[in-house]
Amino acid sequence: MIAELEARIRSAFPALAFTHGELNTYGEDNYVVVLDGAWVVRLPRSDSQLGRFAAELNLLEQLRDRVRIAVPHYAFVAPDRSIGAYRLIEGHEMTPPVFAALDRAAQSTVLSDLGEFLATLHALPQTTIVQPDGSLQRSWTGAQFAAYYRSLRRAMIAPLVSKPWLARFDAFHDTLAEMTGGTERLAHNDLSDDHILIGADGGLAGVIDFTDASWGDPANDFAYAWRFGESAVDHLFAHYPLSSGDPGLKQRSHWLFLRYLINQISYGDRAKWNLSVDEALAELDPHMRKLGL
Repeated sequence: MIAELEARIRSAFPALAFTHGELNTYGEDNYVVVLDGAWVVRLPRSDSQLGRFAAELNLLEQLRDRVRIAVPHYAFVAPDRSIGAYRLIEGHEMTPPVFAALDRAAQSTVLSDLGEFLATLHALPQTTIVQPDGSLQRSWTGAQFAAYYRSLRRAMIAPLVSKPWLARFDAFHDTLAEMTGGTERLAHNDLSDDHILIGADGGLAGVIDFTDASWGDPANDFAYAWRFGESAVDHLFAHYPLSSGDPGLKQRSHWLFLRYLINQISYGDRAKWNLSVDEALAELDPHMRKLGL
């Protein structure tokens, strides 16, 4: 596989010299190849992803000069937009241990900068991510998440947890199905640790992977922050000026965080956050209790 992808890259970008490519196997929408630890190459896996990649390129073009932190800048793009390459943005994924290792001042600055970044992103118009065929990627509603759980994820989770836990998850998704969104905005829609980078100086270095950028509930972009505690969420919202127009934003972000964490259990060893079932349940329990579940 990597040899075939390297050949495609060399054919598309003869001016992009490299000696070695490393395939990132996690992504489901794109093949991601890192060249010599210096360039990131994205190759949409299907025709349906080509339109989303085109929308992502337009989004990044609009966003890049509006924010202070780094976002991908595709220096090489094939004419048919079937492949693109950008210089690697240096930084460590903002996992809970990485965030916890920062001093309080650095944590505060990172959250402030992230809040300002999200306010800029969320203020961009819907047309920014319209695909060449006129379609628009939309974020899922609570009802869609609940339907996905019932149709697929529940059967994967059931053998891994006790019946009382499964009943709590069922009750959670029953309520989630009734949850309505607030003001619709343009959201990153996959803003977790591996897409938020902390630089060597302890500051927010960049945000990457906008392939899931969607029009819909901006609460999705605040869900991951709950892993750092509610005080971190509050600090993030304090530096997000758009929150005043959406009073239910924090509550919805909490529900969406738990939806994400429950979903992680179904991935088993492939879970993005590398949590065992017991670790995931231990993290879930106080949040579920807070929501009355």
